[in-house]
Amino acid sequence: MINDLLDLATEANILIISEDHLAKITSLLKTNNFKKVKGASSFQLAMELYLETPPSLIILSPIIGLSLKELIDKLATFSSDIDLPPVLLINDHSKCVPKTDGVIKDFVRTPINDNEILFRIHSLLSTFLSFQELNIYNKSIITAIEKRSQELRESQIEIIECLGYAAEFRDSETGMHTIRVGHYSQCLAKAMGMSDKESESLLYSAPMHDVGKIGIPDKILLKPGKLEEKEWEVMKQHATIGESILNRSSNKLLQQASIIALNHHEKWDGSGYPKGLKGTDIHLYGRIVAIVDVFDALTMERPYKKAWSIDSAVELINSESGKHFDPSLVEVFNQHIKEIIEIKDTYADKDTNNDLLNEYLSH
Repeated sequence: MINDLLDLATEANILIISEDHLAKITSLLKTNNFKKVKGASSFQLAMELYLETPPSLIILSPIIGLSLKELIDKLATFSSDIDLPPVLLINDHSKCVPKTDGVIKDFVRTPINDNEILFRIHSLLSTFLSFQELNIYNKSIITAIEKRSQELRESQIEIIECLGYAAEFRDSETGMHTIRVGHYSQCLAKAMGMSDKESESLLYSAPMHDVGKIGIPDKILLKPGKLEEKEWEVMKQHATIGESILNRSSNKLLQQASIIALNHHEKWDGSGYPKGLKGTDIHLYGRIVAIVDVFDALTMERPYKKAWSIDSAVELINSESGKHFDPSLVEVFNQHIKEIIEIKDTYADKDTNNDLLNEYLSH
């Protein structure tokens, strides 16, 4: 690609801004097979030509009424979404060496030597075109990496979602509970001022809060009646089982999910399980999921109970503020109850949702 740049140079757009040397340089370039040469004897026309067809090189000779600095400053204003091309200065002051900067890259003295100016034009064009080619290549690499990273992330999320659904299907007729818990958690996280990235991570990690139920025997997990004390002690182990399953991975979402699995049954007053943590010793992620998990469980219909009304569920959440739940999170929950209800309605336990979920998991 780079080897072809000398050939590409004659196809490059060149803009000449000059009053005294326009005809001579234009003729010289066209004689030497430069096909895309435009010239302007005024800065206004030069601006129009520049915006019409952005050049790869500007050949500049000072214009009457504008100092060299003013010309350079005006050229710098051309640059917007494209890189400002190099400027080759025609220097009429034979004993003065112009200051090269971010705009002027080279100069030739007058009287103009044909071979010298052609050499410098080829050099500047080759450098600029090489830079452009390298930028294009780098952008293509970055795009490919970003696409691959996105594909990998989507694959990870699919695996994580399936893991959450698998745990839920052992315990319920629907896996929509896990989806709602994820969206509820994201909603509260945003309301608390978490970044979009962190709150989105809860969307995917919160649904795995009960993944440890995979390790609970069916005779206990699926028992329709009240659990006996020994059975309840076994059931409570799902929190530590879930944490043990999930923390084996270095994946950030799974690490976050392991924290949630371990903490979401802890209570603000210290009466929860598995560790009896109290107050802010309970991880914030666990405190968030604790509220939304209970809310959703209450408002879900299960084989052994009817769904509570939203008002009744909210009343219980408020009554447990400072006991089961973090009081500050209960306030946030109340302030955003309309969004919570919208999520509940959007991801309701409808037959169509169940069919789609079952079809998805059967692939």
